[in-house]
Amino acid sequence: MRLARAVVNGSPKVLVEQDGSYALAMASGREFWDLPELLAAGRIEAGETVEPGDLLPVVGRPGKIICVGLNYRAHAAETGRPPPDYPMLFPKWHTSLTGPVADVPLPPESDRVDWEAELAFVFGKAARRVRAEDAGDYVFGYTAANDVSMRDFQRHTAQFTAGKAWDHATPLGPVIVTADELGGTAPDLAITGRLDGETMQDSRTDDLIFGVPELVEYITTSMTMEPGDLVLTGTPSGVGDAMDPPRYLTDGAVYEVEIEGIGTLRNTFRSEAPV
Repeated sequence: MRLARAVVNGSPKVLVEQDGSYALAMASGREFWDLPELLAAGRIEAGETVEPGDLLPVVGRPGKIICVGLNYRAHAAETGRPPPDYPMLFPKWHTSLTGPVADVPLPPESDRVDWEAELAFVFGKAARRVRAEDAGDYVFGYTAANDVSMRDFQRHTAQFTAGKAWDHATPLGPVIVTADELGGTAPDLAITGRLDGETMQDSRTDDLIFGVPELVEYITTSMTMEPGDLVLTGTPSGVGDAMDPPRYLTDGAVYEVEIEGIGTLRNTFRSEAPV
């Protein structure tokens, strides 16, 4: 099953996508504006066919967004750092999310805005102290993300959050694909990032240091993950900040994130006027 989220008749709705057509996602005879409530309601079915407007981030208000740093072997190597012994976690909030084709603001406070193509997964039900071998009971599906990073703010302290949670700077989508269609908890998917058509990132998700089962176990050891909560699993090598000389996003730049079996984010970056 493939789920999207879009404006329909002026209101956000969760949709079932089938071969380019869309139907309302239904559960218990109801339609839903966001994924967490839909997942908590029960079995999902396709309802009335609709014509969607603007595509929205596939989850609008997740209770938690947990991100993982330095989680590809080649990315750790390009930064000159050893692979971490434990997952490096940092948070985002729902205000950081934006749609799969939306313009992304380039804030006037940062001139080191970077790209990070990422596979994200979504919890389908509440999870606490889940063993790695049981992760498949809790992972609902996968989507694509761009963990846009303000590198100067990221390095103000030892904590990443200041450079990672800017408003409307995390494109998410275009769909969520259920885990059973993409290899369960061991997806081996091509992941690519392109800047104005030039390939910057080109890897596979089997280069992850901590795979989905390990992340589920580690994260749920300390916190309860709920239906619709997101985990961004990290980015492969090819980020602009690691290049010589570094490259960053500028006004009018287009960055695409494509993940095999899921689809493509295509976002244009626009300079944000100073307040």
